[in-house]
Amino acid sequence: MKVKKLIKGGLLTAATLFFLSGLKVTANAATQPVLDLSEWQGQITTSQAKLLKGEVKGVILRVQYGSNYKDKYFVHNVKVLKAAGVPYGVYAFSQYVNASDAKQEAKDFYNRSKTYAPKFYVNDAEELTTTSGTYSAATKAFATELQSLTSKKVYLYSYQSFYTTNISSKSGYDGMWLAAYQTSAPSTSFSYQLWQYTDSRYSTSLKASTDASKFTGSNNWFGTTINKSNYPYGGHILKEVVRVKAGTKFYGTSKTIDSSLTKVNLRVHSIKTVYTGKSNQVLTLYNGSTAIGQVRAQDIKASYFSNPKITKAKVVKSNGIWTYKNGKRQTHIKKGTVLKVDGYEINSGGYRRFKHSGHKTNFTANKANIKVVK
Repeated sequence: MKVKKLIKGGLLTAATLFFLSGLKVTANAATQPVLDLSEWQGQITTSQAKLLKGEVKGVILRVQYGSNYKDKYFVHNVKVLKAAGVPYGVYAFSQYVNASDAKQEAKDFYNRSKTYAPKFYVNDAEELTTTSGTYSAATKAFATELQSLTSKKVYLYSYQSFYTTNISSKSGYDGMWLAAYQTSAPSTSFSYQLWQYTDSRYSTSLKASTDASKFTGSNNWFGTTINKSNYPYGGHILKEVVRVKAGTKFYGTSKTIDSSLTKVNLRVHSIKTVYTGKSNQVLTLYNGSTAIGQVRAQDIKASYFSNPKITKAKVVKSNGIWTYKNGKRQTHIKKGTVLKVDGYEINSGGYRRFKHSGHKTNFTANKANIKVVK
C-alpha cells in the first residue's frame, strides 16, 4: 500500500482513458474489486462515489500513518462514500516501535474512525519499525487492544515474505488480507481471505490507477450482496455490433455522445461488469479503429435480444426466417414456429444470433423477426 500511482485525468485524452480502461477489465469482468484508498487518490466527489457504488464490492480507507499522521482526506472521503451507500472498512498503516506503542496506535485508529461505523478494521503491517521487543509481539498487541474496543472484525494486512519473517502468527486477528501482485492467487502455508493482486488497476469512477483486491472463495468482509434483479440491462458480447440511443452520456461523465454516432454501427471492444443505473455492464465502443467511449448497457438500442436467460423464441416475421451454419442458409422456418435457444453468437458482421442446439445452427435475434416465449 505504500506506493500509489495516480493518473491525472488531464494528462490523457478521453479516448486513451477509455482504451486503457477496456484493457484492464476483460480478465476479471465478473468479479467486483475492493479498492484501498487514501489521500493519494485525493478528495472523492459525490459523483465519483455514486459511480464507485456500481464499480466495486467495497473500499478500504486509510485513517492514519502511525499515530502522528492522520490521512488528510479520510473524514471527507468517508462521509461522501457513506452518503453514496458504498460499503467501507478502514485501515491503519502501522509505525509502532514496541508493544505499548502498538496499543496506542490501535486506540487512535479506533477513535478516529468509530464515528463512521466501518464494516471492519485492518492493521497494515508491512514495515519493520520496532526498536524494542519483537514486531510480532507488537502486532499481536495492536490486535488485542483493538479487539477490546470494538465488536467489529479486525484483520491483518501484509505480504508473504514480511509476514513469514517478522509476524508469523495471526493471533488476535479474524483473518488476513494478503498482498501479492501476480496473475494467480498465491499458494501459502497460511490462510487469507482477501488478496491484493495489483497496484495499478484503472478505476473508471476515479479516473486513476489504484490498488485492487479480490476475495477468495465466498468470503466477503463487507457482508453485502448486490440485488442483481435491480440491474436487468446487460448480456452483451465482445465484437457485437450495436447502436446507441440519442442523448446518451458517456459512462462516468457529463459528456453526451455526438448525435451522428447514434446513427452508425459501433462495435463492442470490451465489457466490464458494473452495477450502475439499471445496467450490469459497461461497454467500451469503437467506431472502426477509433475508440468512442464507454456507455451503460441500458443506453444501447434494444434492436436485438441479449438476455442470457432466454430459452425459446417464436418466429414472428411474416415470411419466416432462415437458420444458418458457417454463414450458409440451412432451413427455412415458418412464422409461428417456436425454436429452442441455446445461447448467443456473433456472425461475421458482428450481429447477434441465437444458437439453436437442436439443428446445430443459428438464427437471428432481431426483435423485428423473433419474439421471446416461455
